[in-house]
Amino acid sequence: MPGIIRPIREKPYKAKELRVLMYHSVSSNGRVDSLTVGADTLEEQFQYLCDEGYTSILLSDLVAFSREGKPLPKNPVLITFDDGYKDNYELAYSLAQQYSMKINLFLVPAFIWKGNYRDRPCLQPEDIAKMDPALVEIGLHSYDHQSYADLLPWGIGIDIERSKAAMEEWGIPYQPCLAYPYGAFPRRKGYDQDKLFEIMEEKGIQLAFRIGNRVNKLPLRKRFLVQRLDIRGDETMRAFRLHLRYGRKKTGFFFAFGIGVAAFLLVSLLFRCFHHSLI
Repeated sequence: MPGIIRPIREKPYKAKELRVLMYHSVSSNGRVDSLTVGADTLEEQFQYLCDEGYTSILLSDLVAFSREGKPLPKNPVLITFDDGYKDNYELAYSLAQQYSMKINLFLVPAFIWKGNYRDRPCLQPEDIAKMDPALVEIGLHSYDHQSYADLLPWGIGIDIERSKAAMEEWGIPYQPCLAYPYGAFPRRKGYDQDKLFEIMEEKGIQLAFRIGNRVNKLPLRKRFLVQRLDIRGDETMRAFRLHLRYGRKKTGFFFAFGIGVAAFLLVSLLFRCFHHSLI
């Protein structure tokens, strides 16, 4: 009697790494610097992400993974923009639509009230309302961009509450996620960081993002210290590819190591030439 043929069940894919990209402003006039990437460069980077098989995710996807274990897609990448510049809507969102890329904006209520930051216009509630929530989600970036490294724990709690209240007043849906202003947070392990994490829990924050410039291993070990890669507008596409693959910390190490090896070889060569000249 022939044996029973059982269907082969494939195990669900488990992502092993998470890359979180940190942008700020986008320009269309050729202006680039450490916080401003050109729109043409951003488009090239989006195209590269698509070509290399990366899948963009939303903050809610990462929250569901962290809280419920919901699987992430293969090669997940979380694309974030800090400070809430209006060009995030005018330029980045247009490219997100074109390339079906999901992006996440960390907003500062004080900048929305004021209407600008660093002499550049900022997003307004009506801009945010026009964006497709399937492509764009909002996170918190403090109320007025004070460094959390300079605030006492109770002050951090008040700042989070003010940020949430402003979003709710404007009717802006947001995820329970926060990006530290300037990437800064209490560095001393023990009381300072433990109290910070208690505040995050108390205020309902599920994930918090620093800079760090490393690729995150999954599952996340420190959900209140998720690391982001600082994407700068004044760097080459080659640098972007290397940082994306290895993280800025590692590529910086490789570069320094390469310089050290080159210097050693040069000194060795000069020594040999000097030695032969004496013979």
